[in-house]
This record gives sequence, structure tokens and C-alpha cells, in this order.
Amino acid sequence: MNIHIYPSTFANESRILKIVRSLRSHAVFSRVRVLAVWKEGLPRHEVLGDGIEVLRVAPLIGGSMKGAMGRLFKAVGWYLGVLWALRGEKVACFNCHSLPVLPLSVLVKMWKRCVLIYDPHELETETAGLRGGRQWLARRVERALIGFADTVCVVNRSIADWYAARYRLRQVWVVRNVPYRSESEPARTGLLRRAVGLAPDVQLFLYQGLLAPGRGVGLLIDAFAKLPPDRHLVFMGYGELEGHIREAAARHSNIHFMPAVPPEQVKDYTVDADVGISLIENVCLSYYLCLPNKLFEYAACGVPAVVSAFPEMGRFVDEYDCGWKVAPDAQALHDLVAGLTATELAAKRANTRDSGRLYCWQEEEKKLLAMYVALGFEAGGGNHAFH
Repeated sequence: MNIHIYPSTFANESRILKIVRSLRSHAVFSRVRVLAVWKEGLPRHEVLGDGIEVLRVAPLIGGSMKGAMGRLFKAVGWYLGVLWALRGEKVACFNCHSLPVLPLSVLVKMWKRCVLIYDPHELETETAGLRGGRQWLARRVERALIGFADTVCVVNRSIADWYAARYRLRQVWVVRNVPYRSESEPARTGLLRRAVGLAPDVQLFLYQGLLAPGRGVGLLIDAFAKLPPDRHLVFMGYGELEGHIREAAARHSNIHFMPAVPPEQVKDYTVDADVGISLIENVCLSYYLCLPNKLFEYAACGVPAVVSAFPEMGRFVDEYDCGWKVAPDAQALHDLVAGLTATELAAKRANTRDSGRLYCWQEEEKKLLAMYVALGFEAGGGNHAFH
């Protein structure tokens, strides 16, 4: 059995889902289980496919407690629930997807004598939400325990280099969270323009995803509020800044809000945009070194992107000339968007289609499987190694 642990409800964890499906489709393991957090209304046990299951664990203690002490007891109770769920199980490999569960994962490694993979989804100790004593503790926990992992796997090269340098690791694997390659060419659907009432001849810029601080929402509103009326911006998503965006949309005819659509429909709406937006602000090192999933989603739809001029995002658009780099600044963004021509947009769109074909899970999966081979696991039910 291969077990993946992540302290969420596992409602839409695309990276882990792609990983476990690849491991099962190549028969690296006979059974794969995701350990997640149970929440009222969600099934405790869910089968995702042949040999793939999610087990949502409820805390054994502290479930009804409130406040800071309640959160602590609830976390401890969830750890105990995980250990109880693992009793009697033979575990070959344990994948830890988050720093908060690394101590628990090290305990499981010693208990079950299994391989441990540390697979953080961002720069775990350098996030926007960590400050003061919590960050001090996180840094020391990671430094003390990362050496127990048999290997470390991260989401881009800059973060891999940071981990290798910080902890003197000999090798850090990189497996990006990219979408599956579509067998058909992306074609406009008209869904997004119809949803917000736009004509086909206006330039349409799309921000899709979480509407939260640090993601350039305010900068985008400031920039588009001063742009010509044929440059339109659509925010499609959810989050704490939704009210602020709705207010801006009421004041400016070229700014629009659209609620998030189901994950399986995102591509049908995204493909209708002329340009995607990923304007991350430099509020922490994890953001500065990030490579957002939405860039790959834009590329899969043939939509070029405007990105912050940061290392990973800048490298991505430079490699295929599939977008534009800009300082995360309202005036710089205004000047860039105001000067875009239809000819330039068409050229970038053609380049983006090429990048979308290469940055896909079918290619990234090869790196994932190579990592497991290096750890001693074989594909094909253990009959032969995957190369």
C-alpha cells in the first residue's frame, strides 16, 4: 500500500489526485489511499477508482472544542485518528504533502518501517500566513525532520534549489502540477463572453482562481479602471475579496465578476479569453518563487498570460514566448495592456498552444515514475522497472 496524507478535506486536490492515478495506472502499488480530514456532509470513505480510496479521518478527541486550545486538541485528535486508521496496515510508502503532518509522517515511517516521501506543495516555511513564533517553530521542525525523508519532491526548480541549499540535500525531485494534455486543439466556446455579456471583438482578460490578498486583485482593479472601454477584465472565482470586486464591477463597465464554475467546466470558459492573468505580489518568498497552476491551465487552453516578473513565472513565459512579464504594479500593468495589439495577441496565442502541448501531465508523469524507481519501486505489478 501507498498512503498519501494531506490535512484537508480532499475536495479538489488536483496534484495528489493525478499522482495517485498515475501510480495505480502503472501498477506501482496495488492499493493507494489518501488520508484526509472528515467534515460534516462528506463521506468518510470514498472510492476514486480501482485500488484508489480516500479515508477522511475525524479527530478522536477535541472535535467539539473551540478556540486556540480546541484547535490544538482537534489536531492531536486527528493525528491519533490517523494512527488508529493505520493499525494492522502494511505500508510500503508514505507520502507527506504538508509540513504540519511531517512529524506524524516520521512517526509512521519508524512504526511501519516504510519509505517516506516529503512532497510539499509550496515553500512551506516561507508562506504569507506564517509569522513570528509560528514561523520560527515551522523552520525548526522542518530542519529537524526533513532528514528522515527518503526523498523530497517539490513543484518547481527554484523551490527545489532552495530546499537543496537550505538542508544540503543531494537530490530534490521536481514534479509540476500540470493538466492532462488534450487530444484536440483548444477552440473558443463563447461561454465566458456570453456569461458577462461581451462582444467577440473586445479584448478579454481573465483572472481565474482564488480571490485573495497577495494575488494582484487590487492592482488589476486600479489598472483596468483607467483603461479604454474595449479592454475588459473578468474575475472568475471565489474568496474573501469577492465583495471588493463586485463593488468595482458596479463602478466600471469593463470590470466583471463571475462566480467560480465546477472544475470540469473551467477550461470551457478559460479558452474564451484573449489573455490570462497571474499577477502574484512579492509578499513572501513562497509567492516570489511560485509557479501557479493557472499558468498551465491557461497554456492548455491556448491562452497567453500576463505574469509577475518573478523567477519561475518569468522563465515559463520566456521559454516559449507565450506571455508577458510585468512588475506587480498597477501603472506597469496599465501601460502593458493599453499597448497590446491584435497582431501581438495572435502571435502569442500560437506560441502558447505549443507550450500547452509540452507542459502536460503525460510528460510530468515520467519524472514521477522515475522517482519511484529510484526509491526501489517497480511498475507493472513488480515484474519490471519503469524506464
